Amino acid sequence: MKLSVIIVNYNVKYFLEVCLHSVLRACKGIDAEVIVVDNNSKDGSCHMVQEKFPSVILIENTDNKGFSKANNQGVVVSKGEYILFLNPDTVMPEDFFKNTLAYLDAHPEAGSLGPKLIDGKGKFAPDGKKSFPTLSVAIFKTTGINKLFSKSPYFNKYYAVHIDDNELAAVDVLSGCCMMVRMSVIDKIGGAFDEDYFMYCEDVDLSYRIQKAGYKNIYFPEAELIHYKGESTRKATMSYVRTFNDALLLFVKKNYSAKDAKLFLLFINIGIILRVILSLVKRVLKVLRMPLFDALVLLSTLWIIKDFWVIHVKNIQPIPLASIYATFPIYIGLWILSLFFNGAYDQPYRPWRVTRGMLVGTIVILAYYGLLQPGLRYSRAIIIFTGLSGTVIMLGLHELLYKLGIFKFIPYDKLPRKAVIVAGETSYHDTSAILQRIHYAPELAGRIAPVPDSGHALAALQDMKQLLYTAGINEVIFCVNGLSYTDIFQQMQHCGTEYDYKIHLPGSMSFIGSNSSNTAGDLYTIDRRYNLASFAQLRNKRIIDIAFALAFIIIFPILAFRIKNPGQFFINCFKVLAGTRTWTSYAKTEKLQTHLPILKKGIIPPYYILNAYKPDDEVKMQLNNVYAQQYTPGMDMSLLLRNITYLGASS
Repeated sequence: MKLSVIIVNYNVKYFLEVCLHSVLRACKGIDAEVIVVDNNSKDGSCHMVQEKFPSVILIENTDNKGFSKANNQGVVVSKGEYILFLNPDTVMPEDFFKNTLAYLDAHPEAGSLGPKLIDGKGKFAPDGKKSFPTLSVAIFKTTGINKLFSKSPYFNKYYAVHIDDNELAAVDVLSGCCMMVRMSVIDKIGGAFDEDYFMYCEDVDLSYRIQKAGYKNIYFPEAELIHYKGESTRKATMSYVRTFNDALLLFVKKNYSAKDAKLFLLFINIGIILRVILSLVKRVLKVLRMPLFDALVLLSTLWIIKDFWVIHVKNIQPIPLASIYATFPIYIGLWILSLFFNGAYDQPYRPWRVTRGMLVGTIVILAYYGLLQPGLRYSRAIIIFTGLSGTVIMLGLHELLYKLGIFKFIPYDKLPRKAVIVAGETSYHDTSAILQRIHYAPELAGRIAPVPDSGHALAALQDMKQLLYTAGINEVIFCVNGLSYTDIFQQMQHCGTEYDYKIHLPGSMSFIGSNSSNTAGDLYTIDRRYNLASFAQLRNKRIIDIAFALAFIIIFPILAFRIKNPGQFFINCFKVLAGTRTWTSYAKTEKLQTHLPILKKGIIPPYYILNAYKPDDEVKMQLNNVYAQQYTPGMDMSLLLRNITYLGASS
């Protein structure tokens, strides 16, 4: 057998589906096998492979073995002369194997080969060629200095920028997302991946051993590959920084002398600390940028109105600074907290949430103002006018800074986006019918014909670039039905990175893509989306829990006569306040519904309780699904009020 393709999968069913479709197309005319090793996915990946790709060899693990062990499982059962280690979030053109196998057959000195990588917008991704981690390379990589000087051959040697993106050349390291290796070389170096690496740097180790055995690692830009979830998608996370650097330390210990390893460890650990600090600061600023800006706006507004009220309206003595320092921070904090809890910083951005947050915040501040000692109560009017003026000023500045590109929120009125579908007449109607079932899908502007036809189309494929600009299109959906992956690659790179791209398979219920190598892949699917998977809704649910628990404690003497088991009810109030329980959660069923978002144990189920009736498991499971999918705070309030008699139940 000529080729074995090994794909390790973990919970990326829709990306795997397109990946396998493209791989099997590229395998036509080649004696090849495709092996999928699944690391205990919970998203139905294995069922999808069995149903749609019966020719694929499937290995189902009962736990997550990690990248290295899972790939080695595939190597054990493989029969090919060449082994391709491939990530599931990749797409290849039809001529991929024709070009890569021809080169390896003609160049026996090449032990491994890797393609040119592009991201989901057709832009070059640097992960395809890298250098071994010398001391300077490791320091610049772990500290993130290489990102600041991304074009420098010295500072960014990690990504081998001294080699042109389109230059065929021997490199130190190839990307493990797509690495073709001779089976004879794997046998010679004692196996494929070192299983001490759970994730990251296993490709560095393999490339190092191949080169050490006297073979070359060839960067082969004549073959291209889309890699949706590029390495850069994970760089900003703390877990990535820690896991990557742990793997880098392991590589150094295994392959460098003890003296060099100690020096490496010292500088790499310093780099890790700096990188973690920088990542933490970056993440905090990203989250708090808008609240901090709003706090500054409100503080400025409050100060100006205070001066105007004192000097021009009342003509009284200035408010003592001690009073200002004692009250202003609390006022600003209450407004910002109210904005947060009212969803002002949730996506998509909605101005009415800002208005509601400021209104609630102003009411809370006025209530707090009434509790202050006389020396700190200078004027309610200052608070009221700050609330009104601050709302108008913030809304205006939010819009202005969004227009300037400083704030990156998604305006509610900007959804959905405008899209075109590249497909034949029949495929277009089938695809648009599926899109209509997805509430967050883009608005369709029309069809692009893959080849000139007699049907109604906005343009033919060769004129698509001009049409996209003229019609203000944001997104292109490629229907892989009568359209080759080679055509898709060419059009993505021809039209450019100004547009988003999705790929849709005939008969599939999903549309996969990625806005850039800086996003971790995105998709449209008609699969259920759960409101309770949203941080905003979980936050709202927690607010309802706390508010009702506090209210119940206050009026407990009244409720005690109405609620069954009042003692347990009182205990439940404190359990909910502590966060160990929630008032409403899923009903207990014999069959676990592991696909639902995780919730704490509940006091009552998500339905109205009736003494004489107990729903069977099938009904409970359906009600649990509805609760998770359609959740709103109003549902909890309604359930609590209707089921108030049963709030003393043991959880």
